[in-house]
Amino acid sequence: MTDATPRWAEPSTPADLHLPPAFVGDHAVRTLAYQGAMTPSELALRWRVDDAIVTDVVDSLKAGGLIELDGGQATFGPGGRVRLTATGQERVAAARRRTWYAGPIPVALSDFGQRMDLALPDPPGEFAAADVLVGLAMPSHLASEIAQAIRSGATVGLRGATFDEQPAITQALGQSLNGDVSLPYAVYAAGAIVRVFDVRYHHVRAMEEPDGAALDVLRTRQSHTQWASIARPVVTLSGGVHSSDVLPAYDEEARFYVAPMPFSACRGLLAVFDCDTNPAGLADLARLWLIPGRHHTGLLMLRSGERIEIPWRVATLLFGDARAALPTALRGAVSYSIDVAELDSMTRPLFLSLRLGGLLSSDGIASLAGLLKRRGLTTRLAAVQACQYLRDRVAYEGAAFALDESVSQQAVDFAAAADDGQARNDLRAAS
Repeated sequence: MTDATPRWAEPSTPADLHLPPAFVGDHAVRTLAYQGAMTPSELALRWRVDDAIVTDVVDSLKAGGLIELDGGQATFGPGGRVRLTATGQERVAAARRRTWYAGPIPVALSDFGQRMDLALPDPPGEFAAADVLVGLAMPSHLASEIAQAIRSGATVGLRGATFDEQPAITQALGQSLNGDVSLPYAVYAAGAIVRVFDVRYHHVRAMEEPDGAALDVLRTRQSHTQWASIARPVVTLSGGVHSSDVLPAYDEEARFYVAPMPFSACRGLLAVFDCDTNPAGLADLARLWLIPGRHHTGLLMLRSGERIEIPWRVATLLFGDARAALPTALRGAVSYSIDVAELDSMTRPLFLSLRLGGLLSSDGIASLAGLLKRRGLTTRLAAVQACQYLRDRVAYEGAAFALDESVSQQAVDFAAAADDGQARNDLRAAS
């Protein structure tokens, strides 16, 4: 049977890189200036391309008088080390005025788009994340809805989750996105280099990391492809999103861009804790990434003002009241708005147990849950306030602490006061 699955062909000639020849030559002299004398094979490994590409580039540089054989060697060839001539050193200065980048040779933007278009859909898999969310005191029907929306690559606004829950929910959903993905180490677009690979979020499988592989801002781990095979990235922003988070950062000294955090999450999960903390930054995220993302693209804004459309596919989780925080024209960026604030009679004891495990017996948990219900304090935030009161009492009183009906009532009174204060703050904010 013939395999009709489209395949990606790795480049085998300099023309296959779809990069300007002048850039490729500059990249070669920058690499030799940074690394010292190298064989073509070593240079190919540094660039992560086929040896034949570098052999052609070396021949061109030799014809231009930019490189020569290292001392004591007779012929140019795969085993012959080459170094820069005086003319080549002069070329380095000009090449570095454009950029100091000397890592894996970048992927042309057109090639990046083509490979992303050829990517197969994610396997359906099991919604194991739903079970984990249920274990975090999430109603089962909401847990399934959230897990399936994230696996479909949607943007989900999740209201009512407390701050201490947000990392656990993100981890559960991130782990449900199984399988590896490929991202380029760097992209060449509009004459600029954008560094994509980021060790904070992109984890290469151990078998692809040779012993002693170097890693710094100009170089990355060695392999024979311009693409890194990584576990699906999970990128989190705490305390909302700022405009600087959604724009590529420019390294003034090295003269190249570093991909913004939303793009670092490409093919994985982007989570924003307390997304409504900074509405202006959230609006920038929606404008540059979430709205274009519906068409599988994002917008890179260069400091020149140029907007580069770049392939981008990601699931996004916005904790907080995202739709209300966005301008009306951008509220459609949020595909699903799910409220998990309310705890029902099934989830409330579990929620309390997760936070007070070991401090209260099951009877104590049931009693506290009943008191909260009778006072109409049915939200996760109210339960957290009551738990915090009890934990503070335990920390202060130590062995002298004893739970009785009056202490539980005091915890509920504390939660009610906090809940009433929050309601007044919300009313002032709305007005």
